Amino acid sequence: MDRQLPEPSRMDGELTHRYDSAGRPVALLPARCKLGRHTLGHSRFRAVVRDGEVRISCLACATDNASWRLAVTTTAPDSAELSDERYFELRAQRALTAVGGDGA
Repeated sequence: MDRQLPEPSRMDGELTHRYDSAGRPVALLPARCKLGRHTLGHSRFRAVVRDGEVRISCLACATDNASWRLAVTTTAPDSAELSDERYFELRAQRALTAVGGDGA
């Protein structure tokens, strides 16, 4: 039997960061799950950095297509915090695509 592996999901964007008062970078992770259903500060989530990307999974969604995939373009910071505003536009673009819009 010939089984095909599912195609990996595409990248959602780049991981963003800010600098703390000591000048150290702090990664800014999405504050809501990719589907917009759960606030990650109140739900359990997992963030894994590997092979130039960070994958943020909402454990309440429990589905692979609900994981954020963000490219890490710099050295991964040692600390992170949640930020809703940095990823609002990416969620809005995803919602438009889901209903057949072109995002323009």
